[in-house]
Amino acid sequence: MDEAGDESTWLCFADFLTASSRVLCVVGAGLSAPSGLATWRGTNGLWNDISLKELASPKKFKEDPVTVWNFYGDRILESLAAQPNAAHYALAALARWHGEWWTINQNVDGLLEQTEHPASSLLDIHGTLKNVRCTTCDYNINVATPHDIPFLLSLSNADSQSRSAVLAELPHCPKCANLLRPGVVWFGERLAAGAPDNVDEWISEERIDLVIAAGTSLEVFPAAEWVDTARTLGASLAIIDTDHRLGDRLDENDWFFQGDIAIILPRIVQLLTP
Repeated sequence: MDEAGDESTWLCFADFLTASSRVLCVVGAGLSAPSGLATWRGTNGLWNDISLKELASPKKFKEDPVTVWNFYGDRILESLAAQPNAAHYALAALARWHGEWWTINQNVDGLLEQTEHPASSLLDIHGTLKNVRCTTCDYNINVATPHDIPFLLSLSNADSQSRSAVLAELPHCPKCANLLRPGVVWFGERLAAGAPDNVDEWISEERIDLVIAAGTSLEVFPAAEWVDTARTLGASLAIIDTDHRLGDRLDENDWFFQGDIAIILPRIVQLLTP
């Protein structure tokens, strides 16, 4: 069903969501696409470039920190310049409205954290670009502006055109002088926010009635596996995405909302809180 679909289906979904005792929401880069940030997968996804996938590893950072920091420095600057969109605020409203709601956030842009989404029910399993930490000691810093990490300022010249940094410009720890690194989870590293143990525990505690997959390809593990596990235990699935192919995953008691997530999520909020 698209964003302008049959009203009865929208109302049916709203009734089901209202009656659901526990809701698991898994969100991906599609949530931040209306804010102007590139998705990691999809037609123009960043991960479609195999060489970029190789950047997201401790091994690559050790071998070539300049290339890794050039890439992630640009991503940090883009995230700092972006603002939460209507989908972020609607998701936060849903999380506040429902008493047993958990959001598994695969994004690292920090936009959902700028809303009033309850921190107690938000798991940033891939870390965040807005934290930079030492590779050796316990030093870390939250990044609110490029001035917090002067290296970021070096990525743009006076004409605001991107340029590459050199080794001497990379950020170093003020405590131990070793290299700093982005506070994201790279391939081969353990997930952040206590995952996967706390997610596995929450899923097994009690039946989940509804899983919402919003702006995610459902291709990234373990998030995709958590969705499958909840469905195996009886949960219905609602997918919100622009990719019509995701509709092939649905069963009879599932929903597919195809279209602009920044329109669909606010509409769901309006149905629940008239």
